[in-house]
Amino acid sequence: MGYLLFDQYLYSCFQKSLRILDLFSNKRFITYTLIPAIPLFLFTVMAVNPYLWIGSEIHHFYIELFAVIFSGVTAFYYILHARNLNDKFSLFIGIGFSVSALIDLLHVAVSYSLMENSDFLNYFIPQTWFAGRIFLSSMLLVAIAKYSSVFPEDLVSSKIDPSDTQGNKTVRNSPTLNVDQKKLVEKFQKTS
Repeated sequence: MGYLLFDQYLYSCFQKSLRILDLFSNKRFITYTLIPAIPLFLFTVMAVNPYLWIGSEIHHFYIELFAVIFSGVTAFYYILHARNLNDKFSLFIGIGFSVSALIDLLHVAVSYSLMENSDFLNYFIPQTWFAGRIFLSSMLLVAIAKYSSVFPEDLVSSKIDPSDTQGNKTVRNSPTLNVDQKKLVEKFQKTS
């Protein structure tokens, strides 16, 4: 009796370990969970030991410059997306990221040029960084609040099939629009 329970326990542990191995062979898991976890783990290790991460003004400059470039690329993408699709939400986000990139560029340029004047930088660096983060967060909040109900689900002509577990993104067509929905679409197109 005891051997049978032990064998069942070993078999269930073996099955669980196979499920864990199947998880590591999933491309989505690797792409969206495992790869981002690597730099987060390295950052955690560096944060625990303060001697592994010794920063200076020039490190701050390069990190902030990378943030400005990334914000500029994001702004360019959203503005191009808005231009191609005539989408006001993307235009709003793109302009917001452009302004945020300019604020960060001001932060980077002034802090690099006045690196020796620590009295000025003690007040200027936190204020411009804080202004950029407040602007970006409020811009995203306004964008979501303003444009979240622009496209009701009735206006979507095709949807991704939720029963598709293989990631093939098969599309099933929604039913055709009736007269009231067509008027709603026309009204939306006139306002935009």
